[in-house]
Order: sequence, then structure tokens, then C-alpha cells
Amino acid sequence: MTATDDSGIENDSSTVLRYPSAARKYTAADVALYVVVVEGTECGKRIEIGLVPISVGRHSDNYFALADPFVSGRHCVIMFENGQIWVSDLSSSNGTFIDGQRVQQRAVWPAAATLQVGNQMLRREYHRREDVKRSDELAKDLRHAARYVRTLLPQPLRSGPVAAAWHFEPSAELGGDIFDYFWLNAEHFVFYLLDVSGHGVGAALHSISVFNLLRQQSLPGVNFARPKQVLKALNDALPMERYGDMYFTVWYGVYHPRTMTLTFAAAGHPPALLFYNQGERRIELFANNAPIGVVPDLEFQERSITLDPDGRIYLYSDGVYEITTRNDALWSWGEFVQLVQERLRKGTVQPEFICREIRSLTKADHFEDDFSLVLLNFFGAHHPHP
Repeated sequence: MTATDDSGIENDSSTVLRYPSAARKYTAADVALYVVVVEGTECGKRIEIGLVPISVGRHSDNYFALADPFVSGRHCVIMFENGQIWVSDLSSSNGTFIDGQRVQQRAVWPAAATLQVGNQMLRREYHRREDVKRSDELAKDLRHAARYVRTLLPQPLRSGPVAAAWHFEPSAELGGDIFDYFWLNAEHFVFYLLDVSGHGVGAALHSISVFNLLRQQSLPGVNFARPKQVLKALNDALPMERYGDMYFTVWYGVYHPRTMTLTFAAAGHPPALLFYNQGERRIELFANNAPIGVVPDLEFQERSITLDPDGRIYLYSDGVYEITTRNDALWSWGEFVQLVQERLRKGTVQPEFICREIRSLTKADHFEDDFSLVLLNFFGAHHPHP
């Protein structure tokens, strides 16, 4: 719940003073008019409108640079003149639009209208400068946190009994995805992916805490080669009521190259996908357990399967398929699986290329949740350790 001051205007950092009449309740030094990206890959980016014209374009030397391939290098100029905001198109390739109407050289930008530049949708909004400063500081902290999470992720494996590659793309707001793989010993290869509920620094910190427990093998009395023991220990150690009602889903597997046996368990997580023959044969690796932290004193079930040579497993979070498409439809898990199979048939197996194609389907060309996709190739004991 947000508090209000004597003026009746909410005083949290998300306050938007959309109309000049509201802005008059503050001094000129308190409030400023901003151009804000409200939809698109640069969502949340903003710039204050002052007396200096604002050049908008893809090139970095623009006053307001937008990283969008549909934005021209020099796209348009926004300026304040005679009490109004004007937009001038600079012969851009894809045009500049105000409420769907193409700007012919120069036009007034009304207060409630939307300005479209490439795939970016811009609005005019009044904000308190103090709120903008706090919001920018928080965004900076989130960027630092996202970079730190990336430094924890494992290096690709290009040789040995298991090869591994991945693609991770954080959402606009820091999420709770993290994954890892490593040799537990000479006989067991561990790999997992977890997804903490919610977004923000809290979810990221929770995922990092679990990551450290697993990488350092800090769960007392646990055989880390037995997935059901690992999940039970995590569930006992991390009840959601002690951690801000946060819980997480996880898929945890252990591979034994000499026997080509994979033992795995999952807690509320979507199934890993095992493919053979360029996607023609598919096996869903699923275990029906509750998410970690939700049900106390839970016993977890694990499963084992013998892999054939050259099997491929995709491990992922729900952010790879819970997207809104360009026609406002909700994509499904089944459509994600179908896309992966089609890419395998065409030989495009790398997570980065799959991510790029899925992103192209999204409404705003970015993901609403973290995108985590890990690919593991299993070759058996005849491939020596690197």
C-alpha cells in the first residue's frame, strides 16, 4: 500500500503525474516532464524534456539513443516550442507515428498521445525529480546484480562425456533463474536449473543462496548423487514462511557416463526434454513433486533412465515459453516444444539461436521473465574427460 502526502498524490517511487494540473501542486524544481519508453526493448528508459532539442535514433551519439534495428540512425527530434511539444521526422526509414498517424515532417505531440519510434512506444509523463533519481539508482543496482548472476554461471563444455552450452537473458526486471553443472566426482556429472518465484533483488538473492549451497555441497549428510536427497534437504532448509514466502522450482539430474544412466528429480519444474535423431524422438523427463519450500517434511521421488548415445537434453525455465506474442496471444509449452523440434530437424540446436527466434515472436521484442535454456549432449564413457 502506498502512502500519500498532504496533496493527496501518492509518494512512492512509481508515482506518475500525468497532467500539468497535478504537477502544479509542486514547485518547478520538484517536477519535470519526461519522455518515457512504455513499451519495447528499451521499456523504462526516459529523458527529461528541456529547452534543448532531443535527438532520437539508433546511433549512440543521439541525445536519446534507442537500441532497436527498426529505429534509424537519426530518426526524429523532439523539442519544446511555444508551450507545445513538437516532433520532427528526419526522413526515417520506418517513419514516426503519433497515435498511429505518420508524422509528415513536423507535428505537435499532444499530452495524452503515444509516439511510436521503430518498435518503441513513448509517452509524455510528469515525474518528481527525486523519484526519478531513486528509480535510476535502483535500476543501476539491479543491473549490477544481473551482471553478478552472470559471473556465477558455468563455462561451456566442449569435450568429454558431456558437452554443455546455454543462453541466459534476464528480463527487464531481475528474476530468480540460475543454473549450474559440474563433475561431482569422476563418476557423476550434476546439472540443474532452478527458478525462484517473483522478481527483484530478493528473488535473485534467494537463487544465489541455493546456488552456493549446491556448488559448495553444504547440505549436511546429503549424497549429492541422489537427487531426491538433495531436494528433500533443500525443502527442509528453506521453508517459504522463513524466506518472505519465496519458493522455487528446480530440476536436478545426475549422469553416470560408464552406465549412461541419468537419475533425476524435479520440484514443480517443467520437464526436461530429451531428444534423439535430430528431434524425431522425444522423451519428457518429468517428476511430480511440489516446489521447494511449499510443503514441509516432504519425501521426493526420483527417476532413472538409460540414455542412448548422442542424446540431447534441453533444461529451461518457464520464461522461455510464457510469452505474449505480437498478436496478443499467450504462447504455450507445446508451441515451445514444437519450435525446438523444428530447429533440431534443421540442425539449429544452440540455445542462443532458439532464444533469438522466440524473442522475435514476443510482442515487445523482450522477455517478461528470465530466459534460461541449457543444452547438454551425452556421449558416454568413450569420450574422456577434458
